[in-house]
Amino acid sequence: MYLTSVFVVFLSIFGAYHLNMLSTSPNMQLATTTSTSFMTTPRLRILTQNMFMRPPLIKNNKSDWKDARLDYFIEHILPNYDVVCLQEMFEFASSRRSRLFAAAEKLGFAYYVASERQYVWSAAIDGGLVILSRFPIVAHESLVYRRGMGPDWIPKKGVEYAKIAAQMEGAEATYVHVFTTHTQASYGEVVITQPDVKRRLAQLFEFHEFMERVLPAHRDSGEPVVLTGDFNVDSRNHVLTDPKIAYERDVEDGVQTSDEGAGMMSVLQGHGIDPQLLGPDNKDTFKGKTIIELHDTLRERLGYHPVTFGNIMVDSDGTVRPRETVLTTHQDNMVMHSIDYVMWHNPDADSQKHRIVAKIVDVGVTPNFTPGQQFTQISDHYGVSAEIHFSTEQK
Repeated sequence: MYLTSVFVVFLSIFGAYHLNMLSTSPNMQLATTTSTSFMTTPRLRILTQNMFMRPPLIKNNKSDWKDARLDYFIEHILPNYDVVCLQEMFEFASSRRSRLFAAAEKLGFAYYVASERQYVWSAAIDGGLVILSRFPIVAHESLVYRRGMGPDWIPKKGVEYAKIAAQMEGAEATYVHVFTTHTQASYGEVVITQPDVKRRLAQLFEFHEFMERVLPAHRDSGEPVVLTGDFNVDSRNHVLTDPKIAYERDVEDGVQTSDEGAGMMSVLQGHGIDPQLLGPDNKDTFKGKTIIELHDTLRERLGYHPVTFGNIMVDSDGTVRPRETVLTTHQDNMVMHSIDYVMWHNPDADSQKHRIVAKIVDVGVTPNFTPGQQFTQISDHYGVSAEIHFSTEQK
């Protein structure tokens, strides 16, 4: 199946090359010295969503409904947020990303950054990452990971970073540092000693090193940092805790953290891992030079790792069915993975030089169901949303 996907992608690359040449949207629109976009309330609403907008000709089932899903997203979901981080919003051989940028600007998202476009001679497609913002993006940096494995060799996956000015009119400005990423995927059952798991953790180590470089250059004390994206690390350990129930439950069976989930947090923070975690022959520890304190906001706020991909439905008679079948492959139905995240870093919040304190006050899974459509949700992934509140505190 996945070899076929690889073939189709390359067919898309060469057969649709002229479409890519006609797509002229830049990969960023940053603030100028005259940009003035102020917050009307002391809050910032953030969404991260894997959009499942792959290049033309690629589909899992009958149809991926790409154009209809994008239209629905623009009309019903995008207006509800201030900063939107997207994965798998691919530009290659398609005008959909340009259409998104144009529609978003009409809705007040005057600023964006995105993965750099690729051409046929790159033997790759873009990384599919986008950050949209209603408020000025005053700095931007990108990271392209070491090439992935299998189908993930084709997109140039990586990280996009945006420094966003969060300012009420007449008040002092503070900044929010937003990262979004999409890492190496696993196909089929995941065993932690697999090569693709090691490649994924290696990419997360690249992400840590990227933060080691970017944050000292752009961040003042007390300014919040938000990591978003499809990390492709399943933090659930899939152990049934009630022998009387034959299926995995979202809440009760999602409390414990998988080895890879713990490894992800350790690598991202700079602590590194025991090399034996990835097998007896592994020597890599992925240990950083500095420690960056991070919080998995979903786990800390909810008390468990919620399902964001491959969820289930349980009928009144106890029959278990996949929650989504239009977009998801058969082998991914009911896998109950927790792979999409919003992470938080702001250990020195109380030392912000302007005394503007930022706190994350709400976070949760956003399924983004689509009633009345030929598809049941906006993507094969659920989204994750969060809200940051700003307050002024006097010493």
